[in-house]
Amino acid sequence: MTTHHVSLYHPETNPPEGTVLKQELVTYQQTGSGLKITKLERSFRFDYHLDSYTSAPLPLRSLPESEGLLWGAIPKQED
Repeated sequence: MTTHHVSLYHPETNPPEGTVLKQELVTYQQTGSGLKITKLERSFRFDYHLDSYTSAPLPLRSLPESEGLLWGAIPKQED
């Protein structure tokens, strides 16, 4: 049987039942230009933990390189 976790473990307030090395919570959010992927990680070491957070866009529409941000230009809006 699978156990579903509803919160992150915490060494003091919500300790795990066994040895947990890392937990990850990944969220995929649809935006006007694609997806935003956010990730919360909690790593455990001995009697403390370390949290990290990352967020990255994932554009779903490709732009020609000459109009893209790689060239330092803001893409033109079509009317």
